[in-house]
Amino acid sequence: MRRALAIAQSTAAQPGIAEDLRTTEASASGPVQSAAERIRRATGAEYVVVMDRRGVRWSHPETDRIGEVVSTDPGDALRGREVMEIDSGTLGRSARGKVPLRDPGDEVVGAVSVGIEYDSVRARLLGAIPGLLAYAGGALAVGALAAYLISRRLQRQTHDLAFSDISALLTEREAMLHSIREGVVALDGTGRIRLLNDEAQRLLGLGPRRRAGRWRRCWTAAGQRTCWRAGSWATTCWPSRAAGSCWPTGWRRTTAGP
Repeated sequence: MRRALAIAQSTAAQPGIAEDLRTTEASASGPVQSAAERIRRATGAEYVVVMDRRGVRWSHPETDRIGEVVSTDPGDALRGREVMEIDSGTLGRSARGKVPLRDPGDEVVGAVSVGIEYDSVRARLLGAIPGLLAYAGGALAVGALAAYLISRRLQRQTHDLAFSDISALLTEREAMLHSIREGVVALDGTGRIRLLNDEAQRLLGLGPRRRAGRWRRCWTAAGQRTCWRAGSWATTCWPSRAAGSCWPTGWRRTTAGP
């Protein structure tokens, strides 16, 4: 239908057709019929019908129908609106596009109706189905292959453990970590605490809100240094070998900071 509408728009934009409606008569040898037939043959449309404001045909593939009123309602197009529809007329069922025909002063002087045989439209749609199915099948195959490769990579990284097994291992590790009587603290290369069990929290005097994070620090006397965290919590501690780390001996509120 969009193709029919595009042909109708192109026909209505042809210079001289609107003027010919005013200055000539509707006939098989008239300039409007000649222009419409030239466009019909060039585009492969079933028909290109130009009509005046009364709905009288000025062009038609069957020349004996020129001068007759069109078989379908042209009201919307004559009121200045573009129309796409599938309807039946004198040449059978077709996909149609109708547009208003305007003169240089933008006044509607008629309309152009273009039809494309419905069976040809249906055949094109049916012909496109194998290509669409092939495209969908290819996309599905690529997606399945990608999912398989990602799954295999995850299996290698997790040693073929299922998600439930990984969850169980994490639960067991947490239970073991927090049940042992020794304090365990793990730091990364930037001095951020990555792991801290319950005993370490008790020994270091850390509450649940200060379990992990990176301390900013400055040196004080006697080889000690004071470490500041977010807010105004501070602790005095001895330097450790890990860069940016600090072994706290207890937390206190302070208004100072590095």
